[in-house]
Amino acid sequence: MSGTDTLTTEGPGTLGPDGVARFWREGFAGPFPLGLPDKELAELADRCERIVEERHIQPLYGRYALRDWHLVDRDLERVFTQETIIGRVAELLGPDLLLWRSKIFYKPPGADAIGWHQEWGKFDGEEIGNSTPSLQPAGSGDDVWDLTVWVALDDVTPENGPLQFATGTNTTKVPWVKVPMTQSAFYEEPFVGLTKEQVAERTRRSELVLDIDTANWLDGYDVDAAGLDELTAYLHGRFDELLAKFTDFEPAPGTIATMVMPRGSFVIFSERTMHGSPPNNSDRRRMAVNCRLTRADTLVYPGRLTGTVIDGSNLDISKHESLLVAGRPTEARNVIRN
Repeated sequence: MSGTDTLTTEGPGTLGPDGVARFWREGFAGPFPLGLPDKELAELADRCERIVEERHIQPLYGRYALRDWHLVDRDLERVFTQETIIGRVAELLGPDLLLWRSKIFYKPPGADAIGWHQEWGKFDGEEIGNSTPSLQPAGSGDDVWDLTVWVALDDVTPENGPLQFATGTNTTKVPWVKVPMTQSAFYEEPFVGLTKEQVAERTRRSELVLDIDTANWLDGYDVDAAGLDELTAYLHGRFDELLAKFTDFEPAPGTIATMVMPRGSFVIFSERTMHGSPPNNSDRRRMAVNCRLTRADTLVYPGRLTGTVIDGSNLDISKHESLLVAGRPTEARNVIRN
C-alpha cells in the first residue's frame, strides 16, 4: 500500500461515516492536504532543521529538545490548528479537544530506521524504560482518548524514510520486552561524525540521546586520557545499563501502508497502530512534525498534582501548557493557555 493511494481533496475536516469506520478498522487515515502555502511550509521545515542541527535550547525546558515547539512558534501552532486537522480529529474523538504535545521528526540522509512500535495511550516513557504517565483518561482507559497527527514538511518518498503502518493492528496489544537500550527500536547511533570534544559536550548537556539524562555520566571519568573509541565504548556501556522497549513484530504480508506523501499533507493515526519508518537511503532530508490531540476530559501530566514535574522523557514540564483547540475545557485541573 502507498499513502498516495488515499490522498483526498474532500472538504475541510471531513471524514464522514465511512471514513470514521475505516479509521477504526485500519488504525489511520490519510494522507490529506493541509491547505497551507508550500513556501510557508518549506520555510518552517528549514527552521526545524536549524533547531536540530544547531541544538537550539527549547525555552520551556531550558535544554535542547524537539518537543513542543508549537508553544513558542506560532507558525507551527498554526499548522496543527488548521480546521482540516481539527475537524477530522473531532469526528473521531469528540468535540472537546486539547493539543498537548508536539515533536520535530528530522531524518537526514543516512538516518537509521525506527523499529515497529505502538503506544497504548499514557505516554509514560516506557520506550526508554520509564514509567511516568503523561495522560490520565477520564474513563477506564479501554477506549482511545488520544490521536497523533503527522505532518510532512518535505516531500516524503519511498527512499527517504516514510512513515509506515501495519494496517489493522490498533486493536491488538503486541507484547514487548525490555532490552539494553542500544538494541531498542528507538535507539539511533548518536556518535556519527562527532569529535571526542563534541561527544563529551553533548553528554554533559544531556543532548547525546534525546530524553536520556546523561549530565553526570562523565563525572569521575578521565575524558582527556580517553580516545574517541574508548569514550564511545564507555557511553555505549552506560546506555546498555538502561533497559528500553523492544517489540518483536513482523507485519503480516500485504498489511504495510507506506505514507508516500507531498509536503503539506498529513495523516491521523492511533498510536496503538504498529508504526515505524525505514532508514533514509536518499540524499535528501525528510522533515516532519507531529502533534498529539486528546479529549479535553483527559488529565494532562497528572503527576503535577502531587509535585512531579519531570515527565517520562526526563523533561521538566512545570511550564508546559495545553491548548484548547475545540470545544470546552472539561477537565478543570488541566493547565491551559489563555
